[in-house]
Amino acid sequence: MASKQQSTTNTNKKINPAWQRLVIKVGTSTIVDSDGRVKYPVINQLSQVIATLSRDGYQVILVTSGAIGVALDQLGLTKRPPDIPSQQALAALGQGYLMTIYNQSMALYRQKTGQVLLTYDVFNNPQMLGHMQAALEVMLDNHIVPIVNENDVIAVDEMDHQHSFGDNDKLAAMLALAVKAQGLIILSDVDGLYTANPNLDPKAQQISRVTKIDQAIRQLAGGSESGLGTGGMITKLNAAELMVNHQAKMVLIDGQFPERIMQIIADEPIGTRFQAEEK
Repeated sequence: MASKQQSTTNTNKKINPAWQRLVIKVGTSTIVDSDGRVKYPVINQLSQVIATLSRDGYQVILVTSGAIGVALDQLGLTKRPPDIPSQQALAALGQGYLMTIYNQSMALYRQKTGQVLLTYDVFNNPQMLGHMQAALEVMLDNHIVPIVNENDVIAVDEMDHQHSFGDNDKLAAMLALAVKAQGLIILSDVDGLYTANPNLDPKAQQISRVTKIDQAIRQLAGGSESGLGTGGMITKLNAAELMVNHQAKMVLIDGQFPERIMQIIADEPIGTRFQAEEK
């Protein structure tokens, strides 16, 4: 299996070892607009970038939100229902459609994908974690892009805002550390962390580098611009803190421009980079 897939890799392309294995996380607001409509051009561009990276020899894992947002689009609804069972039902409907969209988009670039649905208890059970890591290693070795989401039909922590797990931002960070990825790239509805809300303060400036997540940084966090997602800047800072504390890096960029991922791989300064000072 491996030898057949490896023949499609561009071995002449020089790989940046600082990003040889990476996790890309996509939020709901990146792939579903505020009216609940799926952003097919963004998904297509993201698929092209991921396929190009995989072909060049990078190992990419995609963590995606959006199952409920996609289901709302299918049903012609504009907002999430407040009760958990309804959200679970929407997740079940939307997850299949979400994977269909990704599979069709990736297939245009001859990129194979595999669905991985996780719950947070996987990371607390050594045996389950080991099985997950082994399966992902086989997929990555064979240039199959794992497309990961939380199993929202049975795991309701993400939906119930009284719980502390947050959304897929933390899942992406935990997964990146579990598979020993060099870094995490989060695509969001903002292009980085700012000194103030750029929508309200014209003097707000983007912060290009954050070396630690302290109280001053946390005070800069605002809410999500989208009414469909469950996250916001605070969940991204939680993910960044996890990465920084484990000597890994995370970059936050505007999800409307997936091609900027290539600039990050080329070590160009873009978005906000969260990384501890080198010792």
